[in-house]
Amino acid sequence: MIVLQPVLEIHAPDCFALWPVAEYERYGFLPLSGTLHPGEVGTAVMRIANCNDIDPEGDDRPPRPTDPLGSFLHGLLTMDVLFASGAVAAALARALDLPAPVVLSKS
Repeated sequence: MIVLQPVLEIHAPDCFALWPVAEYERYGFLPLSGTLHPGEVGTAVMRIANCNDIDPEGDDRPPRPTDPLGSFLHGLLTMDVLFASGAVAAALARALDLPAPVVLSKS
């Protein structure tokens, strides 16, 4: 069986301290699911906010706040369309609890 799972590309910035995040290698992928722990959710939000951390030059967005948290979240909260780098990871999985596969043959 092939299992597909969305993953978020992680570039962990040094000394991130705005909220709790999970510990990851400098570069890697965070599998996204409904079972993320709070630190993993914090990492996902950090990465999405980081991808959308674009200065509001030449658009209709308000100016960037001066406080660190407001400045970091500015793009996340003001952009109409958000983006993040990621992929869909594919892996082979053994399905031990599934019934035997049905084999179709031509007659």
